[in-house]
Amino acid sequence: MTDPIDAAETGAAQWDAKLRGARTSPHDRQAFAAWLDTHPENRAAHGRLQSALATLRAHADQDLLSALREEARGNVQRAARRRFALLVASAAAVLLLCIGITMRFDRGVATAEGPVTETMLATAATQRTKVTLADRSVITLDAGTQLTVRLGATRREVKLLSGRALFEVAKDPQRPFIVMAKGRTITALGTRFDVSLSSRELRVTLAEGAVAVRPARQRAGIEQQILKPRQQFIERIGAAGPTLRFIDADRALSWTAGKVYFEDEPLAIAVEEMNRNASVEIVVDPTAANLRINGMFRTSNQTGFLEALELTLPVEVRRDYRGRIRVVALHLARHQ
Repeated sequence: MTDPIDAAETGAAQWDAKLRGARTSPHDRQAFAAWLDTHPENRAAHGRLQSALATLRAHADQDLLSALREEARGNVQRAARRRFALLVASAAAVLLLCIGITMRFDRGVATAEGPVTETMLATAATQRTKVTLADRSVITLDAGTQLTVRLGATRREVKLLSGRALFEVAKDPQRPFIVMAKGRTITALGTRFDVSLSSRELRVTLAEGAVAVRPARQRAGIEQQILKPRQQFIERIGAAGPTLRFIDADRALSWTAGKVYFEDEPLAIAVEEMNRNASVEIVVDPTAANLRINGMFRTSNQTGFLEALELTLPVEVRRDYRGRIRVVALHLARHQ
């Protein structure tokens, strides 16, 4: 059974990150208020996190950050101190992402199965980074990505909280490598694949080896999918079921070199892809969301992307009163 305190502190960190985002909606804030009232520990965990953030804002100098990093690395024995160390690490990551710093926190944890190394990784907007883990696996994080890694004696676990990551897994038959994302587990042994999260979908792309995509909890009618090289698994909100398709793996993974390829991609999904690296958010009007886009774009060239939209699609690009860039269908733009 999940510890309600652990669940509350995880939820507090996730809600804090979400509410700081540029795309926070009134519905998000209503859902957050409902979450606060769901359990007394939720409100307490949120208060502890805000207190930690306030301290960091007031004293965010190098000495404090070094102290926090040392605390996170320590082999903490008592459960309450472990939870607080993770909470402070989460708070520091959120704060420093706001000013554009890639963050990494490591710590050791004693468990019933032996020692476990926990690592939190996070990148800010417009940043990508590559990290080599202690088991020699390599993770490439796209911009705006947050994840946690647990390396133990019997298994290696990654929880992808947001964004996208490419995993180049070191072979270790005794320790499966498992990525958890959006209600799914992706299990691999010696392989190369990426996992991408957005508000609309979960996408798993396999370049080499084999992975099994399973529901995190057993659900009636939902079976595991075994991916072959060059296959892509897509699970979209509202769809009847996941889609499997063959793709050009080199193109699908070209984001690691700052390029993206779209092939008959819905405009809303393409824009969300470009927004990962954008300093100014692009918003697509619902009437234009399902228009299809093709082509290769550099993730850093937002201007070129927007010019291509106006040249190839029946849309108009404009700024709204909040400074965001809006993409509106032409028939709608004429009446506004």
